[in-house]
Amino acid sequence: MLRFLPYIILIIVLDQITKFLIVQNFDLYASYQIFPFLKIIYLQNEGAAFSFLHDAGGWQRYFLILVSVIAVCILPYLIKKNLSNRIISFALMFILAGAFGNLVDRVLFGYVIDFIYFHYQQYYWPAFNVADVAISFGVFLLFLDIYQDWREQKKH
Repeated sequence: MLRFLPYIILIIVLDQITKFLIVQNFDLYASYQIFPFLKIIYLQNEGAAFSFLHDAGGWQRYFLILVSVIAVCILPYLIKKNLSNRIISFALMFILAGAFGNLVDRVLFGYVIDFIYFHYQQYYWPAFNVADVAISFGVFLLFLDIYQDWREQKKH
């Protein structure tokens, strides 16, 4: 289990450093076009994924903190339980690091700092951050493991 700790710390530190740089160098809602399809923008997300519950009146902060704390407490146990499966243990490690990174924001500020903004013409993907990338990659790995299991079962 401890072998994952450097990766978890690296993801959390990278997440917090990038958010710090955004806050220090951008005004809220200010953006910088990187590519025709990618902007860096400073946004404050009071909700969950895709800004779900962002306008819920304030109670969502405590609810999302509670959910994050539960996840951060349970995930190390699940990682330890699944050490024999590298894909699942790495997936859970990424999810843990991302959940912790966003938990830090929620506790300190009451919102999550988002800044990566993909778009195509008038179509926009919701803004996200390094912690969100880690969580999404972890979920992708979980689906990959499920797919591999499904293919193995289909062979038999």
